[in-house]
Amino acid sequence: MAHHRPSNDESVTIGRRLRLLAYPQLRALSPNQWEVILRRARDTPFDLIEWAGILAGIVFAAFVLRADMGEPGALVVSYLAQFVLALPLLIILVGPFYLRRTRRGLDLELAQRNGGHSWNRTCEQQDDASSRSDPARPK
Repeated sequence: MAHHRPSNDESVTIGRRLRLLAYPQLRALSPNQWEVILRRARDTPFDLIEWAGILAGIVFAAFVLRADMGEPGALVVSYLAQFVLALPLLIILVGPFYLRRTRRGLDLELAQRNGGHSWNRTCEQQDDASSRSDPARPK
C-alpha cells in the first residue's frame, strides 16, 4: 500500500489548524496576515519569567542527561544518546516559554491594532456583552 501524502491544500489546512491551536489570537486576523504578525510577535523580548524558565529547563535537562565517566567507547555512545534525548526534552521543558513569549507578542500586536485593547480583553468584553443579551445563558 502506497503512503498517502497530503496534498498541498491539506498541509496548509493542517498548518493553519496547528497555528490556531497554538495561537488562538490569530482568529482575529485574516490568514494572509499571519506570517507578518507572527514574525513581529517572535521578535518580542523575553520577560523575566520566560528567561528564568528557559534557564531552569536547560539546567534541568543538563542535570538529567549528565554523562557518567566510564570507558572511552561507552562515553561516545552516551554522548550520542544524550544528544538524541536532549532535543525532545528541551522542547518539552523550554518550548512553552517560547510559546508564551510569542502569545504575549501577539497580544501586544493586536492591542496596537485595536487601539490599545488586548485580544483577551476584547474577547472578554464580547463574552460579557453576549451574556447580558442572552438571559438563558448561564453565568
